[in-house]
Order: sequence, then structure tokens, then C-alpha cells
Amino acid sequence: MSETPFDGLSPLQAAVIGLTGCIHDAFPDVCSFGLTIGESYVPFDPDDDDGCEDDEVACTQGWVRVTGAGITEVQDSFEKGGCGGTQEVGIEVGILRCVEVPEDGEAPKATEVMVAALQSLEDMNTIYCAAMSCEAVEDLNVGQWTPLGPLGGQYGGMWSFTMEIV
Repeated sequence: MSETPFDGLSPLQAAVIGLTGCIHDAFPDVCSFGLTIGESYVPFDPDDDDGCEDDEVACTQGWVRVTGAGITEVQDSFEKGGCGGTQEVGIEVGILRCVEVPEDGEAPKATEVMVAALQSLEDMNTIYCAAMSCEAVEDLNVGQWTPLGPLGGQYGGMWSFTMEIV
């Protein structure tokens, strides 16, 4: 892996944190953003020093989530007491944004739905470009974009990626 500003971290930690930073930097308008690991993304409150406005906190969120890992190639150092090999790590990068929910069970206007769809497509492209140009990650393979929502006043989507760490 190339030089990273993350001294003391393992190559895996540095790559995941580096990718998280690249995605975060691509979304200056998203206040609540974080790194998580587990079965699914769980909404979280931003840290106190994030400077979020009260109306931003509960709605728009971005995340990077480790979805799984495996070893694709064991190196000789493993047999000699080391821990060498190539790790393949599944990554999900997602964003959910606020969408207005009409009162009294009314359907949204066609224009409102189109605006939400266009924003989601822009977010899809932003995540892809930020991930693929991220210098902290050398070997990133692109999976599929999955749209999310609208549900509970949010819409968006997530990309799946696989990164290889030697």
C-alpha cells in the first residue's frame, strides 16, 4: 500500500479509514457521517464537534460499513508464524437524505419525486468518483448501486465495493 497519513494503523485500518475520509470529503453538505461494522447500517447521532444544525442531525446521513472479509491468498510468512496474505474486504458506502412526507397520506408530487431521484443519482455518482479516486485505497473493485427508500422520510442508496489488502 502507498504511504498513508495513518501511522500505527494496520494496512486494513488505514485503507478503511482513508476511504471513509475520501467519501466524507466528497459530501460537505452531509453533517452526520461515520464508519461502522456489522450486519446493517444503524443511524447514529453526529459527534458534538461536527457543527450540525438541529434540523440536519436526524435526517441526512452517510456511512462506510465493513460488510465482511476473507483471505484470498495465503503467503509464506503465515507458515513461518506470521500473518501474511491478501484480505478481501466487503465495503458498503451509503447515503440517506431527507425527503418531505406529505400530510394526511397524500402522494408526493411528480416533481418532488423527480428531484429526489436526481439527487440520488448525483449521490451515486459522487460516491463512485470519490471511491475510485481515493489515494488511500489501491485495489478497489466496484459492485452494485442499490437504491434505498423512500422510507420514513429518507431516500438514497448504497454502493458495494470490495477492497484487497496485502
